[in-house]
Amino acid sequence: MLRPGDAAPPFVARPIFGLEQPVPPPPGSRPVVLCFVRDLASPFTRAAMAEIQARYADFDRDGFPLLVITATDITAARDFGPRFHVLAPLVVDADGALHERYQVPRDKLLSGTLRRLASPAALRGALDALQHGHGKPHRNIDRLSASFVIGADGRIAMASYATSITDLPDLDALLQCARGL
Repeated sequence: MLRPGDAAPPFVARPIFGLEQPVPPPPGSRPVVLCFVRDLASPFTRAAMAEIQARYADFDRDGFPLLVITATDITAARDFGPRFHVLAPLVVDADGALHERYQVPRDKLLSGTLRRLASPAALRGALDALQHGHGKPHRNIDRLSASFVIGADGRIAMASYATSITDLPDLDALLQCARGL
């Protein structure tokens, strides 16, 4: 897994709607925040997207590009964005290459998720996620999420990897880290 201080794997983010964004950002630019999410059909991703949507203005106001990277196919992503009024730029990684480069793990046999759901609080969170829609079956059911803050020096300032498909990104920690750079 990538750690703070590691060089961020470079790429040019091409959102389905919006402007291209180089990652890492050019020298002298504001940090970039990446949120890798599961397939948009997942109720847990829909819960994560609701959280991101609720906090997107905070990142935008401070000038921190926040990119959401999903393994969803482009047709589904183009439908999802406008239908759910997503403001954050959605980057499609249908083949999973960016997920692999950023070492976003999978929860083989969903063992981490099953352990997590054993707690009442996590079970409530899972039930709350279902309020965002049940979605549909998808091929990457064991894919986890991850979040990163990447500074203009090309280094990862923060890396957070989920251990369960129910985990949501810690947007407060991401914003605080970006503000500290």
